[in-house]
Amino acid sequence: MLSKQEKSPANNTWIFFDYSGTLVDTVTALSQTWSRFLGKEFPPEKVINFYNDYHRLNKITLMIKYRLNPFKFLLRKDEFEEIRTEEFLKSVKAFPGIPEMLQRLRKSTVAKLGLVSHEIKLLEEEKRKEFFEKFNIPIDFDVVLIDGKNKERAFQEFFEKEQIAYGLFIGDTQFDINLGKKYGLETIGVTWGFSTKEELTADFIIEDPRMLLQLILNRLRLAEQKILHGDPI
Repeated sequence: MLSKQEKSPANNTWIFFDYSGTLVDTVTALSQTWSRFLGKEFPPEKVINFYNDYHRLNKITLMIKYRLNPFKFLLRKDEFEEIRTEEFLKSVKAFPGIPEMLQRLRKSTVAKLGLVSHEIKLLEEEKRKEFFEKFNIPIDFDVVLIDGKNKERAFQEFFEKEQIAYGLFIGDTQFDINLGKKYGLETIGVTWGFSTKEELTADFIIEDPRMLLQLILNRLRLAEQKILHGDPI
């Protein structure tokens, strides 16, 4: 299905990447953030469980389960964000192989690249450039879809304006996978972020970021053949 702009099928493909846990490793930074904010240890394993539960539980239940005081958090929200920014700039980095993969995709395909995230600081172009340079993300994206409370809302707004011939969504949580499937995209689940292989129901699951490029290129080639020539008999 071509877009309203009547783009050729080959040019009307999209690859969407989740940000935290897929492109960049944020677990250590989040662990340090919560530990500093709470004044007690908040280990990486707890961070992973907390952010997986974030999409499954309402906020009150989430706070009770992890023994967090919601009033304390609301009153000190600015302090939390300040600490989080410091820790992100100190320790967040792209996963091994991710920078090279992004550069190769940009050079070797006509597919457009999209970033999907809760990270509202990435909305500001200057701040995004600062973070990408620091975190070793070597490209900018054709579209940045961000909503601090619900990234599905930003995704929905994009798809209300843009129809695509083929799309891939790469993410590290079942929330990401469900989001991609909801909009008819093929999905790739990655296990180096916030989920294990057993927790993901993606079309494809990959456990080494250095193997991601070849899988994406293979899916793009097959999709282009299908768009141009139809399914083989």
